[in-house]
Amino acid sequence: MTTPAISTSYSPTFHQRRLRSLTKRLVIELGYLEHCLAEGMQDTYLHSAATGIDTAIDCLNEYLAD
Repeated sequence: MTTPAISTSYSPTFHQRRLRSLTKRLVIELGYLEHCLAEGMQDTYLHSAATGIDTAIDCLNEYLAD
């Protein structure tokens, strides 16, 4: 039995939709982390995670704006 070939190339619109979806999910996760920090969970790892996600969101938004 043969396995159908899976295309690894993405169309630009599929790629952009996927990145937008990922960005939305990151925004939700960032909101949760910010909520945790506001509730007093002052942890270095949470703060670093929030900063990293915020940076990732900024980079993805810049990429999608081009």
